[in-house]
Amino acid sequence: MLSTGVNSIDTLLGGGFGRGVITQVYGSFATGKTTLAMQTGLLSGGKVAYVDTEGGFFPERLQQMAESRGLDPEESLQRFIIFTPGDFKEQRRTIGSLKKLIDPSFSLVVVDSITAHYRAEEQRKNLTNELAKQLQVLLWIARKHNIPVIVTNQVHFDTRAERTKPVAEHTLGYRCKDIIRLDKLNSPGSRIAVLERHRFRPEGLIAYFRITEKGIEDVDLLRPEGQPPKSLPP
Repeated sequence: MLSTGVNSIDTLLGGGFGRGVITQVYGSFATGKTTLAMQTGLLSGGKVAYVDTEGGFFPERLQQMAESRGLDPEESLQRFIIFTPGDFKEQRRTIGSLKKLIDPSFSLVVVDSITAHYRAEEQRKNLTNELAKQLQVLLWIARKHNIPVIVTNQVHFDTRAERTKPVAEHTLGYRCKDIIRLDKLNSPGSRIAVLERHRFRPEGLIAYFRITEKGIEDVDLLRPEGQPPKSLPP
């Protein structure tokens, strides 16, 4: 397991992000998907292959998170290998190139997000099979090197079901063994993580967290003195 640095989310996941599998983290805008992925990589100790399709990775943010945790910001940045594919075709080439790049020095692969370019281009042609192939490559990398792969995902409103769903739900759901949904709460900066699928943990477990200058922290660590701690459901 690879720790997220957040006790409640680690407990939710049975210890952290699973090795040898793809974990999907999805949610609406500004729910903490990128911060969670960056923080996990920051604390992993190894190299991180980070595919940034939305321009959401900011070196300044990673430096802030590192400094707030007493880590060397320059050393932390050097461990992140950043890729910025401009379209879905380039994304395919980038993910394919990871098969030769990843070696034992890498502790994590992140694609943030796996569906941004797919969503922009899917109206022009059917890209579902290509998306499935990219996920298959990522799964191969996860298994071969026994490391976690995190893919973040966007959401859309399904008018038939009358609820918000992850983009390409079935394609990602088939290959992602663990799935977490992130949502905003009314309190500023507060978020909730919901476990929608896991290999050995019960579905529906929840964890509360907040986004701070350190990245993501447990709500319990920030509660006012004397306030009882929150706990996960049994």
